[in-house]
Amino acid sequence: MAKEVRARGQVLKKLRSKYRLLLINDRTFEERFSIRLSRLNVILLFLGLFTLHGLFVAALIVLTPLKRYIPGYTDQAMKFNAYRSAQLADSLQQVLTVRDLYIDNLRDVLSGTVKADSANLFRKVATPPGAADLLPGEADSVLRERIRREEQYAVNEGITSARGGDLAGLIFFPPIRGLATSTFEQREGHYGVDIVTKANEAVKATLDGTVVFASWTSDGGHVLQVQHRNDLVSVYKHNSVLLRKAGDKVKAGEAIAIVGNSGELTTGPHLHFELWYKGEPVDPMAYMVFK
Repeated sequence: MAKEVRARGQVLKKLRSKYRLLLINDRTFEERFSIRLSRLNVILLFLGLFTLHGLFVAALIVLTPLKRYIPGYTDQAMKFNAYRSAQLADSLQQVLTVRDLYIDNLRDVLSGTVKADSANLFRKVATPPGAADLLPGEADSVLRERIRREEQYAVNEGITSARGGDLAGLIFFPPIRGLATSTFEQREGHYGVDIVTKANEAVKATLDGTVVFASWTSDGGHVLQVQHRNDLVSVYKHNSVLLRKAGDKVKAGEAIAIVGNSGELTTGPHLHFELWYKGEPVDPMAYMVFK
């Protein structure tokens, strides 16, 4: 025990023993620098320098982009980009799966091979329907009777066609879709309806017929008139361009002009549309909807 204490004391004594470090000019032997050191001071100095060096390296890695080059270390931006890439890859995989299924189904249809679960869709009717199958049901009969009662006393201004039916029985094609700014006022001399719509919209024929007039007038601008069956005439005014000429045959819904602002009796781009039956003007809004 005494030997151990003695040895420990000798070690501490050696650590605390003072030494002088001298810097001497080799030619003149002049002392330039001197410092007193001990083994303990040297050890502590090296430990301090090593700690400072470690802190400097750690700060250099953490606070600079050099950390990206360390294997296994990723920053938040890189993690976010990786997460977004994973999501896009998953979405792309779903799109590819749907596309592959569509191509497989299309290939089966084109090749004539139908899968078992869809075979019933193309199964032929075993027996053709008979006369009893075509009879109206109870709900259909009730609906027919209700409509007959509602239309029994319907009044359509007493206008009848050459076939013996009302003009309301005809299927009119709206020449244009838009907002009606001026309605039919026969007493005030306004024999049609003004429809405002988008610029350069196509004007369509309301029924099958023949173009009987396609020219320019001072008040109506570019005007086009179409003669229909049953002594019915439709008039389209203030067009910017006429797509048909007199004598042309037109079908219902066929483009015949372009909406414009031509003529003196106009305040902006719109279509003035008139219907004339047996030489008398009728209200177009009673037979068609422009919205």
